[in-house]
Amino acid sequence: MRAAISSKLASLISDENGSVATIMGFAVIPVLLASGIAADYAVAQSAKTRLDSAADAAALAAIKAAETTMIALSATNPNAASQARLDGQAQGSKSFLAQAGKNGANLTSGPTISVSINGRTISASASYNASVPTNFGKIAGMKTMNMQNTAAASVTMPKYMDFYLLLDVSGSMGLPSTPAGEVALAAVNPDERANYPTGCRFACHFPGSQGYTLARANNIQLRVDAVGAGVAELMGQAQKTQVLPNQYRVGVYPFILHANTFVDLTSDLSGDAYSVATAINYNPATGSTDFGKLLDVGNESVFASSFNPNYRVTSNSPADVYPMGAGGTHIENIFNDISAKIVTVGDGSSQASRQPFVMFVSDGMEDSQWYTRSGGWTGYTTYPTAPGVTVSIRALDSTYCNVLKNRGVTVAVLQIPYPPFANPQSFGNYQEYKANNAQPNLSPAMQACASPGFYTYASTPQDIAAGIQKLFFQAVQLARLTQ
Repeated sequence: MRAAISSKLASLISDENGSVATIMGFAVIPVLLASGIAADYAVAQSAKTRLDSAADAAALAAIKAAETTMIALSATNPNAASQARLDGQAQGSKSFLAQAGKNGANLTSGPTISVSINGRTISASASYNASVPTNFGKIAGMKTMNMQNTAAASVTMPKYMDFYLLLDVSGSMGLPSTPAGEVALAAVNPDERANYPTGCRFACHFPGSQGYTLARANNIQLRVDAVGAGVAELMGQAQKTQVLPNQYRVGVYPFILHANTFVDLTSDLSGDAYSVATAINYNPATGSTDFGKLLDVGNESVFASSFNPNYRVTSNSPADVYPMGAGGTHIENIFNDISAKIVTVGDGSSQASRQPFVMFVSDGMEDSQWYTRSGGWTGYTTYPTAPGVTVSIRALDSTYCNVLKNRGVTVAVLQIPYPPFANPQSFGNYQEYKANNAQPNLSPAMQACASPGFYTYASTPQDIAAGIQKLFFQAVQLARLTQ
């Protein structure tokens, strides 16, 4: 028997075909094991992809929930940030588990959701550790495949902003807003025919003149109305784009000799009797506005608030010290006037720390004269001028604007063109010649007044409305991008 077995073994060893089959059999084992581990890895990688996506979604959900709580509570709850963190963590965890699905069973710890709030920036992270059991890897002693990841996200909350609209209502803003309007007013206006044989159409609205009344009677829109219409349109747009309660406040400050309050700084932008839009009262059919009634017509003792029948003191900015005055355009005063109304310069992080923004709308021409009903026209020589000449006209001194910029206030400038006189007259101390001489200096001065990137030029009613909106939303966008 033993001899038979030995014979069989000898036969097997000497058989070359049997040797190859044996070697191949042993070689297949690691190949199959590697394939099995690869299959395990694919399963684990699929789980990790799903868990990574869940972490991303959780971080985003956490900052969204925290932001929502901050918006809802920041105005009334001093501990809004603490509640926002809790809400963010809860929503982040809920989102992670919902997105992970059945892969959540593989978690060994977490998810861990962290939320931090630093000023206006909300940051969140979502971390997890997971372990996926293997089917083939356990043969090689690899019972599980471990994985981990952290996803992070952040958002900068919008700012609380105050907009101070510093609007020129001096004589040059009484010009019709379109060339067709200029021709129409000149054709019907009998004022100053001796000095303007083709008809007065520029600043023909002082006592004894009919220009303003005729413009209204003939539905001729004036530039002051075009500015008012642009502001009224902006109010509706601004109200729609707010994401925080009372996020924007707007005050309207017309100026002649001094800046005055027409609408005190308010978050009531549109929709009721006290809103900014209601005070302006734009009539699309005629192009007129109640704001246009502020145009300088030679009454030096009135305050702008008297033109607003629903004027309501909000105490958000200090009261006016001086009336608007009459005659000329006294830009030398107005930036100090508006600076006095900006009590604090905040960073926009809360309603108590609002960020101020001044929008200056004018043609930029300074005129040193003034008007009083008892004394008529007079003037002074604050600006360099020829000896014996009391009226001095020039482009504004852009250094006036520094009183705001040096405080960290953004100054936006909308320049409306000052029309040159084709046939200047000597009437009024050669003021038309002086205005023409100042023309080349207007745009450079207005650009120098503006904060970098906040200058625009508009000549038509449509351009004026678009320019006002452009500067407003540019300020809002800047507030979103800066920390």
